Amino acid sequence: MQRLNQLQRRVREAIMAADADGTEVCAASETVNATHGLSSPEHLRIYRRAVTGTFTRALGQLYPVTMRLLGREFFDGMASRYMRITPSHSPDLAEYGSSFAEFIEGFEPAAGLPYLPDVARLEWAWHSAFSAADETALNIDGLGEVPESDRDRLVFALPASAALLASQYPVHRIWQVNQDEWTGPEEVDLDEGAARLIVWRRGYDMRIDPLQDNEWSLLSDLTGNVPMRVLSNKFPDMATLLPHCVEHGWIAGFQLAESTD
Repeated sequence: MQRLNQLQRRVREAIMAADADGTEVCAASETVNATHGLSSPEHLRIYRRAVTGTFTRALGQLYPVTMRLLGREFFDGMASRYMRITPSHSPDLAEYGSSFAEFIEGFEPAAGLPYLPDVARLEWAWHSAFSAADETALNIDGLGEVPESDRDRLVFALPASAALLASQYPVHRIWQVNQDEWTGPEEVDLDEGAARLIVWRRGYDMRIDPLQDNEWSLLSDLTGNVPMRVLSNKFPDMATLLPHCVEHGWIAGFQLAESTD
């Protein structure tokens, strides 16, 4: 009698196999009873289709703009291929699909849409921000209580929900015109310029904010825990730039770096 883990491995291999009539399905079918006029392989193929459908629907919900750009049939075929080479390692489907953009980059049939991987990255950042834990705004009073002598040790942090995204394509515009509620022009000029974005959530308000060069540079440094003593030398306009970023909600916390003395 087969051990349970051996049986599970066989069924998993059958589900993930590229060929529904391949050796993996035949091997796993030996453990499945034929019933109601269906053979053992037919029972297993039904289960394969159910699992595939579950994962492709989950990816379609996470990447609706990507699916809209490709069409449902193309997207489902691509998602099915992704599922078979990138199995889930979590019981939560909301955690599945983080590497979908990287998969799209190497998926030759989608090569005609070079902006598509970055659209998918934007959608994953949106999903991650939506699912992130709630947090309060920057504690301005607490910041004001930091002694003058310690202010060069301040390290500011972006909201926990925030992700920075850079693309050579205007992916925020592509995302925008593919929303159901969009009523403006649907054409996007891919030559209109690159996008530097912060994707984040303030309460129930989801945000995709384009960034200027100095804003992007500062926020990028903040993700690397760069302290004020370094930032003040790097950004001549820090006296206005930092309050500007705080006002927009892009900075949500602070701590003191270890002293270098």
